Amino acid sequence: MDLDALGPVSESLADVINSIPSRPDSLSVPLEPDDLGGLLNGFIAESTVTAELLEIDGKKLLYSYATLEDDVERLQRVCNLIDVALIMFELGHSELRVAHEFIEDLLEIQAIDWCQSFWPYISHREDRLAKNLDGQKRPGRDLIRYCNALLRRLSKTQNSAFAGKILMFLANAFPLSERSGLNHRGEFDADNITVWESDDGESLYSQFWSLQRIFADPATLLTKPDLQPGFRETLKRVMDELRKHASVGATNERPKAPASVVPTPAATSACGTPAELEEETTTFVPKWLTSRSLFELQLRDPLFRRAIYAQTYIVCDFLLGHVIDTPPPSGTNKSVIYPRAITTELAKYLKATLDTISRPPSTWMAVDLEPAFTRSLKSVVGRDSNWQAWKLNNSPSFEKPAVPESEIADAKKEIDSRRGTKRAYRFNMGTPALSRLSVTPTGIELLRNKQRYTIPDPVGYYEKIRDMQGMLVDMTDPELVSETKEGIASREWRGLRAARSQDTRYDFARYYTGRSLTALFDADNENGRKKMKLENV
Repeated sequence: MDLDALGPVSESLADVINSIPSRPDSLSVPLEPDDLGGLLNGFIAESTVTAELLEIDGKKLLYSYATLEDDVERLQRVCNLIDVALIMFELGHSELRVAHEFIEDLLEIQAIDWCQSFWPYISHREDRLAKNLDGQKRPGRDLIRYCNALLRRLSKTQNSAFAGKILMFLANAFPLSERSGLNHRGEFDADNITVWESDDGESLYSQFWSLQRIFADPATLLTKPDLQPGFRETLKRVMDELRKHASVGATNERPKAPASVVPTPAATSACGTPAELEEETTTFVPKWLTSRSLFELQLRDPLFRRAIYAQTYIVCDFLLGHVIDTPPPSGTNKSVIYPRAITTELAKYLKATLDTISRPPSTWMAVDLEPAFTRSLKSVVGRDSNWQAWKLNNSPSFEKPAVPESEIADAKKEIDSRRGTKRAYRFNMGTPALSRLSVTPTGIELLRNKQRYTIPDPVGYYEKIRDMQGMLVDMTDPELVSETKEGIASREWRGLRAARSQDTRYDFARYYTGRSLTALFDADNENGRKKMKLENV
């Protein structure tokens, strides 16, 4: 739409923005509808096409505010304008995309330093700007677009903290399964190129930096198996060289360069080539300082060696998952399933290298591979394996469906029923045994009862044994017979103790021959068979 066709800027919208009092906390504290009073109501009543005027007139105001020389006033006006657009959306008179378009236009025309000072405004309005966004639709696409555009403008070395804030904001604004933020096809960063000085290719310097090609894209060994023997020999040579330098120093302090090897400025260009290449119009930000004159100093640096160990550990773990004749993982996302092409010979060396890094010898563990460092490596690789398994299943959403209203109502009823008065528990003391014990009579009078300490009459034991012996004749159940015999033996023992404790010691010693209680009652004497009469004391 042509902005000039609608005439000059609406004075009512400008009056609303200009009438808002100065707020020193405009970045962190958003405006609310109550803060505007009747100003906003008047603007809505006067405008028959409120949304259209807000979008077009608001952009004109935005460009006019963005050119103000006073940074404080510029920041105040811009924050108020975008807050008004958000309030209009919440009141139903506009769309959320209008506020995002204001932010996008503002970030495009401002310098990086000003954008960094303005970013707290966006982070403190996250609940408004990023509410229920979809990365495939507007305004979610607008948010992703202007954040990525701002990230491309940032320096990788000077604005890394600001870039991290933007990435964290995007991570919080969208769900974890948002496709626009995933490497769904499992592609490696093949554009991550390391440049070093060219030579015959056989020197340690050249072979060392040539590993970065494989580290940046390890899938090359899977698609080109003929590169595997050369990779193994190169990695073995580099690992042996790193181990030799592990004995130099026992701390993490970086060694100072000897005066004889301090490189000249011309020799330390970013990409290892002559310094006159820096005069080119394109800017090259190095990942590594690859000058040949720095190579020996880098090998002496424990932090540098740790970086190489970390790369080696991650690549070895990845390649060991693609050994020949191993079954591929199960999953629906075939784009992250690579061919099984690692030979058994290379796999053995990779496994040995992995074990050496994770469990290093004690002679050089204190310098390069401390336990905390190796634990961090294992933790990173373990978390990455979980991400790989998630991508194999087509990155399912972590969000659970909303609970049906019927289940919520049933849960409320269940809670209300449990809150009601409970019926009395049938066991007063908590358990049946304690309840019975609580009503059992106790006291000193029960201890005075003669039945508690009077020894029973042995005649009663004798009669009971005779009855049980008579019953034993007709028994056929083996278990019942065994139980009856045990009862007879128990009563005989107790009957003998009762007879011995009464005034029958003479007769007990005379007639008892160790046979049974019946022998004491049916004893033989000089006049023939005679039945004894045992009396209680």
